[in-house]
Amino acid sequence: MMRSIASPRIAVLDIGKTNLKLLVASEDGWPLETHALPNVPMTQGSYLAYDLAGLEEWFLDTLAVVSQRHAIGAVIVAAHGCGAVLVDGDTPVLPMMDYDAVSPPAIDEAYARIAPGCDEVFCGIGGAMRLGKQLLWQESAYPLEFARAKTYLTTAQFFALRLGGRAASEISQLAAQSHIWDLIHQQPSSLMRKRGWSHLLPECVPAGEVLGTVSESVARRSGLAQSTEILCGVHDSNANLFRYKAAGMADATILSTGTWMIGFQRGLPLDKLDCTRAMVLNIDVDGENAPSTLIATGREYDLIRGNNCASDAAVLAALPTLLSRGTLALPSFVGDDGLFPGAARRGRVIGPPPETPAEWQALAVLYAAFSANRCLDALESSQRIVIDGGFAANLPFARCLATLRSSQSVWVSRSPDGTALGAALLWRRFSRTLPVSSVILEAVTSLSNDGFEPRDLSAAYQSWIAFSEPSS
Repeated sequence: MMRSIASPRIAVLDIGKTNLKLLVASEDGWPLETHALPNVPMTQGSYLAYDLAGLEEWFLDTLAVVSQRHAIGAVIVAAHGCGAVLVDGDTPVLPMMDYDAVSPPAIDEAYARIAPGCDEVFCGIGGAMRLGKQLLWQESAYPLEFARAKTYLTTAQFFALRLGGRAASEISQLAAQSHIWDLIHQQPSSLMRKRGWSHLLPECVPAGEVLGTVSESVARRSGLAQSTEILCGVHDSNANLFRYKAAGMADATILSTGTWMIGFQRGLPLDKLDCTRAMVLNIDVDGENAPSTLIATGREYDLIRGNNCASDAAVLAALPTLLSRGTLALPSFVGDDGLFPGAARRGRVIGPPPETPAEWQALAVLYAAFSANRCLDALESSQRIVIDGGFAANLPFARCLATLRSSQSVWVSRSPDGTALGAALLWRRFSRTLPVSSVILEAVTSLSNDGFEPRDLSAAYQSWIAFSEPSS
């Protein structure tokens, strides 16, 4: 097939916890082609790890396919914030840890004594999700390999290096609940300084900056021209946030959803952030504060729903039945407290259990909508709300949330690839004419339009809060 002679395109590798995606987009953020596969971790040594070599092989193989159809001018990587690689040159000295790895009790105890405080990193310890804890574990278990490391690169920058770019750090990734960065003083965290790890972090450069061009070996393997630019990568949810900023929607509350649901609300005072209630501070690609909530709603939704599937119409029809019975799912169904201190792994269903697949899915919808509403309350959201990612396609969820937030407009993104498209917009962003027009939204209607009684949903939400709050 002949390569397109249209204007150059950008290829985005989106590394999520659940899925990997390669998307080709125009430089103004319109999607052109997408490839995806599940992201499956493996056990290497004493911990759960990413198959970096396998991921790279898939990425290069897929680039070889899309480069036959598109003139790729740049490549950028977006990745979740809980992964990084210790490297010597451009080679990992240890496998990249998966944040679902279960750390030994001795590491848990040791890290609890040295972890930086919430007033510095604006998040709690969170299992193996914190890069600082991963570093302690790797240094303790593999001291010889750890000592060989010259650089510590977040996932996106590791792949930029592998493609031919120079080593770099980037603020949205460093600040993504990593414990390796002091968000107030904009420097390596107290943990990094005390442990003597600060030298592992390379220069911090803006997301989208050119780090080099593809190496000769990558060009041969992928079919890319050697002039293809390698861009500094980005934290995945921050890429999504940038997409709305570029579209002139910086004032909106953004719910970036997938395995995790991240609520972003610019302007919230930092003293309103409660680390014990899933409130964190992100820093966007321009170095501006982005107060946030961070909960594992996508994972909990799947755990509550199980294998039950039903149509949107059937789920919406099941909601009044659940509400009339007083059936609720209470947090938390994962090993994280989320919005309610002490709730980890205490998830349960109260009231008569659901009887049909539609009722089970409706129960999961209510749980997700109530969780999102609680986040929006905590963020003091008062402007329009935009749902992006996986839950944007969940009509019952969106309509429940619109009913609960009756004083605000609720919108869903019509693109399932907000993270990748936001990353694409980072190419040439400093010379771009704003706002971009590639963000298409659809308004969500309240359930009251269908004769549903909003007071029933609001009453159920208040009951959910009362049952979920820790007893005094």
